[in-house]
Amino acid sequence: MDDSLNTAQVARTRIFVMLDGAFVVKWSDNRVQELLTGVYRNFERRDFGAAITDFELNQLKQAGIVAMYDKEYVWLSLSGEHQQALGMQARVRSYYLHTTLATHHREAVEQALGQLGLADELHARLRDDFVVILGMQGRSFRTFDEAEQMRLLLADQLPELFEETVVAFIETSRRD
Repeated sequence: MDDSLNTAQVARTRIFVMLDGAFVVKWSDNRVQELLTGVYRNFERRDFGAAITDFELNQLKQAGIVAMYDKEYVWLSLSGEHQQALGMQARVRSYYLHTTLATHHREAVEQALGQLGLADELHARLRDDFVVILGMQGRSFRTFDEAEQMRLLLADQLPELFEETVVAFIETSRRD
């Protein structure tokens, strides 16, 4: 069975320990989600406690929250039990391409999309100091497969620019 559909890849730097000891993943500049409870809360830089260690990641792995990790990424488990713990059944997920390129590369990404004839289908935007790529009219991709297909196309056509691109997601409440 392919577990890649049951995990979410997150840059390791986005997972850390808050001053109050909570393990969190930072989804935006001012929003984090507690890994143990799934509760979202506001975040300010003064709330940062410490970078997460391998020891702590191993604990989260044993708890079924982390599927695996390496020096750069952490794969969060999206098993049914953990989805319920995080309250994901009441959330909607959409996808985008995270180029991992700094904001000053936006023009190069836009030119590359034009060169590939994809300027009408894909749109480069800035998010959290990085260039990301959204679909038609600046909207997120509806499915992981749709985003992954586009990621593979870009990486195949211009690997020097898009080889580090990953599929990322945005999660919102159904009530939003």
